[in-house]
Amino acid sequence: MKSKVPVPSTTISPFTAMLPDQKTKALAALKRLDGLSMKVRQMIEGDEYCAEILRNVLAMKGHLDHVQARILESHMKTCAPKRLLAEKDKDAFVEELLKVFGLSTR
Repeated sequence: MKSKVPVPSTTISPFTAMLPDQKTKALAALKRLDGLSMKVRQMIEGDEYCAEILRNVLAMKGHLDHVQARILESHMKTCAPKRLLAEKDKDAFVEELLKVFGLSTR
């Protein structure tokens, strides 16, 4: 009988996964986004009043902002400390964040 090699239950990334509470909040917001996206699509297809559609689009934007904040918070608490302590990785990490937020000068 061949023994099975256990497959580790880790992420592909060498960095820590999202913090569980932040992951839960982000996933909940994404589920709400799914529903809002479907609703907006139906409203547009149904030729509903533009202002009502826009209200729902703004709600979607709010949920996306929430997801972004949860991911960033988790990233800053998990990956950032490791990368900032690694002298050779520090500058690359800062540049990565600047690029993500469109603030890079390079």
